[in-house]
Formats: sequence, structure tokens, C-alpha cells
Amino acid sequence: MQNTHPGVIRLDGDTASGRAYISEVVRGRDGRGGLNYAIYHDRYQRTGDGWRFTERVYEVRYEDASPLAGSPPRPADASGSAHR
Repeated sequence: MQNTHPGVIRLDGDTASGRAYISEVVRGRDGRGGLNYAIYHDRYQRTGDGWRFTERVYEVRYEDASPLAGSPPRPADASGSAHR
């Protein structure tokens, strides 16, 4: 699961630069999981069709490969309540 949080965009005519903050919780098919926090460093260009990305750099700022303590929620039963 990836959550992207708003950052800053700086306009300079028809170009811009920005950043967005990312938090991710990952569980692979092999059961290994992890958590990280990162930043997208972006550059944009205004075109006739609107703003477009010209560059995106992904910078991991914190990574934790400790086993995840939680688990996905169990499916709801026919009455709409989850089994616990």
C-alpha cells in the first residue's frame, strides 16, 4: 500500500519542480514485508495538452525490513460483519 502526501510545487514559467512524500507498507508474495518513507523529486513541463512530467526521482529516506506485525483484514461474512 502506498500513500502519497502533498508536497511543494515551484512554478517558473512553463516549467516547474515539485516533491511529494511517500509512505509504503509492503508484503511480498513470499510473506516478507517492510515499511519505508520516501520522496518523489519531480520536474514538469507545460505543454499544449497541460502539465507533463519530465523527470521523477524516487529517494528512499527511511527503510525498515522488520517483519510486519499486522495482517490484511479478513473478508466480511454475508451479514457484512468481519470475522474475528
